[in-house]
Amino acid sequence: MKTPLLYIVYRTLRKGWKRMSPDAQQALRSFVASQKTAHGYMNAGGAEDAYYKQFGDVLEAVFSPSKLIRMPIHLTVQESRNRDTIYGRFFEFLEQEMRMSRPKEINIDMPKAVTTNAVCCIVAMMHQMGKQPDAMCVEWIRQRQDETGGFYASDLATVPDLLSTSVALFTLRLIGAEVKDASSFIQAHWLDNGGFAPTLYDEYSDVEYVFYGLLALGTI
Repeated sequence: MKTPLLYIVYRTLRKGWKRMSPDAQQALRSFVASQKTAHGYMNAGGAEDAYYKQFGDVLEAVFSPSKLIRMPIHLTVQESRNRDTIYGRFFEFLEQEMRMSRPKEINIDMPKAVTTNAVCCIVAMMHQMGKQPDAMCVEWIRQRQDETGGFYASDLATVPDLLSTSVALFTLRLIGAEVKDASSFIQAHWLDNGGFAPTLYDEYSDVEYVFYGLLALGTI
């Protein structure tokens, strides 16, 4: 059994954190602290949201490894409930990995995976199961990267985004595939308030996009 994927994610986040200067680390830590509420973390609209709490908890463990007791199994609670979707299969796979049990066979056809994140889920699962990822899937991911280094969420997306970029970079690095440099793209999404913007057209951040920013940084 390979190292569980969630622990690889954590190590990548830590690597991204360590790549930052002390001043940048302080700015990012302060931003994350500003998003914390009495019972969790705020969403982009400023409301307390259980979904964002999970990202905030992981980030706290990234800043202070002593807080790492166990990685949360679900980062998207609603999606994980439907086992018939790609994301549902992915979170079921993560649960099995965390229990250190043998994951069940994963059979999902490429045509059903219409987004970068979904295809990355398939490729990561195949790799973790010790199987050679489908070459067509890997090439499909690589073709979503543009000259800026960022990745598009799908063929219909008009601009690359940080979420798709971080997941694609992580997945391609996981399987040892070559990837174009994306450091300038990632840095361009860094905001003065210490967070990371979803796209270059956005001027806001939240703890979810801090997570993606650090994940992306950890791959370069």
